[in-house]
Amino acid sequence: MQIAKTLGAVYFRPASVFLDQWNGTCLECDIALNAGLQLVLTVRNSGPLPTAPPRDLAAYQRTLSQVLDTYRPVVLAVENEENSALFYTGTPEDYAAELQAACEVAHQKGIPCTNGGLVSALVALLVYDHYRESGQTAKAQDFAARAFTPDLQRQLNSPQAQEQIDKGKALLSAYRTAGADYVNFHWYIADTQALEEAVTFLQAQTGLPVITNEVGQTTDDPGQTSAVMGKIVELGLPIAVWFGLDGPKARGLVNPDGTLRPTGEAFRRFIETHFRGT
Repeated sequence: MQIAKTLGAVYFRPASVFLDQWNGTCLECDIALNAGLQLVLTVRNSGPLPTAPPRDLAAYQRTLSQVLDTYRPVVLAVENEENSALFYTGTPEDYAAELQAACEVAHQKGIPCTNGGLVSALVALLVYDHYRESGQTAKAQDFAARAFTPDLQRQLNSPQAQEQIDKGKALLSAYRTAGADYVNFHWYIADTQALEEAVTFLQAQTGLPVITNEVGQTTDDPGQTSAVMGKIVELGLPIAVWFGLDGPKARGLVNPDGTLRPTGEAFRRFIETHFRGT
């Protein structure tokens, strides 16, 4: 929490709350609230990995209601990376039913809700597919060159990629119908033009304002940190949460001893420059 405050963070995404393990408290949530941070809270049905969709939606809603009464996040994110089999076993239809049930509870309490966050690579794949399907071949090729590694570029037209595209389209069509207030995505691609294209695409497809509860990078390049943050501010995303720690495919803003990396210093400077006194 001290690092978060040093960085100038306003929002904090704690570890997911698993409803099948809910015992009335979330230690990370308590510490964050005591530090003056606002919660961007991910709630998942069951844990640890992957989550199965709830069988009893009424029971799901009752437990979720208790969580929201206790912590009242600034936004509720329902599941995590719902398109990924690593995190969620349900179909898009299963997820739509869960999201609708969760949003009903959240809205009763005046809390906005959103989806769990489409995986960065899938969002880029959906943008690429949109260009291709609409006959903008040159634009699709240009986007692919900026957004994908050479290895991923070779897989763009594979059956596996098409399967993910179909799943992503089904999920996008469900968000607004289910009552989501935002469309939420994850982002690790350095190219800021691709980021703008992704946000434009998500807004157009869902009719919802865009947020990200997980944006980060795979390198220690502070230039990328500043550029991506600048683009997020330019685009007017109301909520953005940076992935601050190291992960399997992410480089965080801090070293293991808590000192800031050059990326962390870039993050801190950006916040000081753009939001001092606000």
